[in-house]
Amino acid sequence: MKKICLLTAIAVLGFTTIKAQGDFAEKAKNGGFYVGANIGVPLSTASDIAAFNFGFDGAYLFEVIDNFEVGGLLGYTHFIADGNYTYYNWEDDYYFARDYKDASFVPIAASARYYFADHKFFGGLDLGVAINVSGDAKSGFYARPKFGFDLGVVALIASFQNVSGGVDYDDNYYGSTYISSSGFNSFNFGVEFGF
Repeated sequence: MKKICLLTAIAVLGFTTIKAQGDFAEKAKNGGFYVGANIGVPLSTASDIAAFNFGFDGAYLFEVIDNFEVGGLLGYTHFIADGNYTYYNWEDDYYFARDYKDASFVPIAASARYYFADHKFFGGLDLGVAINVSGDAKSGFYARPKFGFDLGVVALIASFQNVSGGVDYDDNYYGSTYISSSGFNSFNFGVEFGF
């Protein structure tokens, strides 16, 4: 009798596991593709270097439980430099000049979002790495918490973007290097289209 109960429990557990894996695979097939674009204002030390930020990204998300989606994200974000900065201190006879260059990153991240109020509002988080593709910036950890309002096919999104790599800008006059460890931060607004 114990063997029959044990075999029945194993069979039920195995069937439930197979069904759950099938449901997960079905949800993955029925995921949604999202494409977004945003503009932003650089913050912290990034505001000393850059005047403006813009970017776009694409994500594929699928629902793992009710109102909770996960997936992957690939994007591009660009910080437009402030240009040249020069300073001369007459008392110390000190002069330096920096030529700030644009910085571009390709974020590769895991993305998750949770929907509230019948899919009208959502909160999300993208975590991964941002690879520097131009400028004197360094690649680094990428984090982007966001909040959105879903209008159907289009969603409005506000987000905070952080690339932790920092920058190394050379001093054109003395040959020293300006180093910032706080990375590139920005506050962004954007739109997203779901397919």
